[in-house]
Amino acid sequence: MIPGFRLLLRLCNTRRCTRRAFLLSALFGLTAGRTRYSLADDEPEPCVIPQWLQKTIPSQKSAARLGLAYLDEHPQHRHCHRLIKHIEQTLNRQDAAVSPKSDASRIAALQQLVRNEYLHDEVVSVTGWILSKTEARLYALAAMIE
Repeated sequence: MIPGFRLLLRLCNTRRCTRRAFLLSALFGLTAGRTRYSLADDEPEPCVIPQWLQKTIPSQKSAARLGLAYLDEHPQHRHCHRLIKHIEQTLNRQDAAVSPKSDASRIAALQQLVRNEYLHDEVVSVTGWILSKTEARLYALAAMIE
């Protein structure tokens, strides 16, 4: 048993439980075990991004800052492997005729996808920055490995 949990159990015994002790124990229960975005309930392993995808992120620190802000606004994207799968599926839909095999062709196809999203107004605003949806998701991945 976690030492902090024992303290909370002592604060809130079965005979008398103050409102403060109840709220503290509820808050502790909600936050226990949540350390990083990439370690969600159904995703126990750490976030590992394919090398070719990592090459598309120019500045890891800046991307991670924007990625954290994006994750705060879009909590449904806190699953690393789902994000990678979504990016790859979107890329494959765009390039259905030509399936990119090499890293260089994948990167070029991803850059074209981002351009197309800007052209078709498929963008999100993150802390004042206008980003394409795929670009924001890439930055969210950068936040998960940071």
